[in-house]
Amino acid sequence: MSFQQISIKNFRAIASLEIENIKQINLLTGRNNCGKTSVLEAIFLLAGMSNPQLAVTIHNLRGLMLTNNKDFGYLLHGFDSFGNPFISGKSGSQQRRLDIGLIYPTSMGIVEQIPGKQEPTDNKPISSTIATEDVPDGLAFDFGVDGKRFHAEAKITPGNPAHHLGIGGQIDIRRAPDYRETLRASFIHPAAIMSGLHQQLEVVLVRKESQGIIDALREIEPNLQDVKLGAEGMIYADISGMGRLVPINIMGDGIIKILAILVTILEMKDGILLIDEIENGLHYSALIPLWKALFKMARESNVQLFIATHSDECIDAMVRTYQTYHDTGMGKDFISLFRIDREGDRHRAFQYDAEILLAGLGENFEVR
Repeated sequence: MSFQQISIKNFRAIASLEIENIKQINLLTGRNNCGKTSVLEAIFLLAGMSNPQLAVTIHNLRGLMLTNNKDFGYLLHGFDSFGNPFISGKSGSQQRRLDIGLIYPTSMGIVEQIPGKQEPTDNKPISSTIATEDVPDGLAFDFGVDGKRFHAEAKITPGNPAHHLGIGGQIDIRRAPDYRETLRASFIHPAAIMSGLHQQLEVVLVRKESQGIIDALREIEPNLQDVKLGAEGMIYADISGMGRLVPINIMGDGIIKILAILVTILEMKDGILLIDEIENGLHYSALIPLWKALFKMARESNVQLFIATHSDECIDAMVRTYQTYHDTGMGKDFISLFRIDREGDRHRAFQYDAEILLAGLGENFEVR
């Protein structure tokens, strides 16, 4: 299941943004602070809209620990509680929508967002109209699929800062008991590249699906024979000529990043993978091998990719890799590039399809 269209309103610095005609592999470019990471986060929240704990996860990935419920306001455009974030998208035949709002306490108890009673165009949460305090008591996810509406909540309890694992009573989650998510998504961020990698790799090795990963890594390290699991979360590389296994951690960020990306693609079969700053830690010579493996594995596993970059070399590598597929007839029209432009609060997504990107090869065609 994949997205064909995304709409984002009042989320972080984005007042409004529409992305149409989305393909299987989508590259997001643009200047620093144009909102690329925010777009990835919005898609991640929509894909996991029944789980408000993801609101904590995306802040943790930015290095921010939420200390109280007021910090959920970082999700709101301009930190304005009267402009609730609204994210919607079409995935296959399914129409998904997510309204995000703060929950405020009153003298009569907790007043919550009521599903189906507020349209996003109202720009004013029901709770704010009768709240007696301006300090929120939690976060509400009011979400819907094809007209059916559901409600979930997250509340940070007093004590240590909340984190995405929700351990120690730091965050209370109330899910919609009558909703079961059918869409799978994962977010790869430079700050948490090793998180969960050992467990993911174990699944791939048990299924005997690691050969494609080994082949891709050999284009960077020709002497690599295999990758193996060790105790206490360690991952080792078997390098020919070495008398012992080598911890993957000391082989460079490039090897680790490619391993994490390819392992996650295999785990996300029929799902969605979001990757921020894909070029981070990679030498330009590793980009072509990476894109070759991405194209092959994403298509075999039916995974939709949303990838953010500001590297011209990364864009060029993607297009040159796609050209091989295009020229040999192995596949067409499965990539797209969206340049996110920002002027003040206004955001626009300019799309460059495969034919335009191919035509711009070698012409100093600027799409960043």
